[in-house]
Amino acid sequence: MKIIQYIFLIGLLSSCKSHIKNDSTKSTQNIQNSSIENQEIMTFEAQIKVFKTLGYEFSNGVTKDLILRDVYEMTWEEETEKHLEQNPYSVLYYFYGWRDSQVEGYNYTDDCIWFDLDFFDHNSQYKWFMERMGTITHGEIEFSEITIETDSENWEWISFKVNGQPKKWKLEKTGYIADHFVQRFSYLPKELNTKGKYTYYDNGGQQWVIDYATEKEQSIFNEKTGLNREWLGDGDHFSEPRD
Repeated sequence: MKIIQYIFLIGLLSSCKSHIKNDSTKSTQNIQNSSIENQEIMTFEAQIKVFKTLGYEFSNGVTKDLILRDVYEMTWEEETEKHLEQNPYSVLYYFYGWRDSQVEGYNYTDDCIWFDLDFFDHNSQYKWFMERMGTITHGEIEFSEITIETDSENWEWISFKVNGQPKKWKLEKTGYIADHFVQRFSYLPKELNTKGKYTYYDNGGQQWVIDYATEKEQSIFNEKTGLNREWLGDGDHFSEPRD
């Protein structure tokens, strides 16, 4: 299991770096555009404090130095701490959904997921993603017995149980990425009558953060951070399932 997690981590970092390194100017501009206009510069520590009031706290092993290293790899900004301060919350939020082998349990938190459709380049990541989509709900939505199989026409399917109910979703043909897979999660809270719903945030680029919140938590989060975090399923971020 540790070997699989390590391989995933390397792929995650490599994919992230390749997108950003090839278009670092665009990535940096996206992050800057997502900051709150005319907002005062906020220190790293002040942002951490606000996130703590919202219930976010980094796991053991996540240090300021580690985050600043990651920010540099994300943005290629030399003055990483200054960049964080000038773009409050919009950059730091991503890292609550990140992972690294230096951190106990690999995940920076169990509250959200930083992801990119290209990370589904191997179908095993559908299973990993679904497991994490359960983890971030802290018990409200639980996925189990997850398996992926390919039919005679080369279509991939994911079978699972959610809160004990059996389901089967059609993905795409082998070698293609099913972005509608992410969209399907937006339907589950209503179907399961949960208190919370999945949320979506991006800074204008192709990488995004999936979270989970109640209506009240969503309102408070957006008010305190000034970020425009949406409900997953709103907007045109992912395609609708065909069947």
